[in-house]
Amino acid sequence: MRVGLVVHANRVASVAAAADAARLLIDLGVEVVMAGGVGDGDTMRDLQALAPPVPPERFTTELDLAVSFGGDGTFLRAAHLCRDDGIPVLGVNLGRLGFLAEIELDDLGPALRAVAHGDYHLEPRATLEIEIEHGDGRSTETTWALNEVAIEKTARQRLVRMDVHVDGTLFAKVPADALILATATGSTAYALSAGGPIVSPRIEATLVVPVAPHTLFDRTVVAGPDEAVRVDLLIDQPPALVSADGREPIELVAGGAITARGGGRPVQLARVGLLDFTTVVRRKFGLR
Repeated sequence: MRVGLVVHANRVASVAAAADAARLLIDLGVEVVMAGGVGDGDTMRDLQALAPPVPPERFTTELDLAVSFGGDGTFLRAAHLCRDDGIPVLGVNLGRLGFLAEIELDDLGPALRAVAHGDYHLEPRATLEIEIEHGDGRSTETTWALNEVAIEKTARQRLVRMDVHVDGTLFAKVPADALILATATGSTAYALSAGGPIVSPRIEATLVVPVAPHTLFDRTVVAGPDEAVRVDLLIDQPPALVSADGREPIELVAGGAITARGGGRPVQLARVGLLDFTTVVRRKFGLR
């Protein structure tokens, strides 16, 4: 068995946990490698000795499973390395809430033993396929998101003005600080912070969530996975920034557009626990 580690290199606790995990996996007869491996310090050097760094483009070669060490941002990085090759990802939470990274540090040992014995199941999570049409004559580019794509203003004193179309029909003109197009998985991320609903990840849907809109209508719209959501950036305004899952933002000039379609190729989440989504939400928010 070959397991790849994806580590938040700037968080000492994440590097230390990954090193402990590598030692245990090696003792269990598992080959361990690490994505990238950029970082300094004795703990990082120990980790690099245990899990040889490999370039991102070769990370999934002969890989059976990836394990992320950090918060949900680190999990998303692992997902983007692994999705296209169908490699499952298990998340160890060393961040704050951690809806994607389900394993807490206290449960790391039992979880890794289960992994080494193949005692885990897969939970597919659908993604958004995203098409970005530039308004300055440049060619269209594509990307994808497990959580969300965000369209945000660049001028602090201005709003970003958008036309939102659902399934080919104009739904609303939205002036706002930003607009979020999220999956059900992403409903507990940026969309939740903007007042969106918590949606079970078993539901395939596209959430349209305005952020601080200047309109009396400020509700989230939920579209089906087969209903394309198109957002036109109206002319005569500053550029917007488009970011998928918090990755490097892309500048979109006025006149450009973003189209998101649900039901994209899934990310395979590896699960070793029996906690259902409702229980996870209750525990994360301390609900009674």
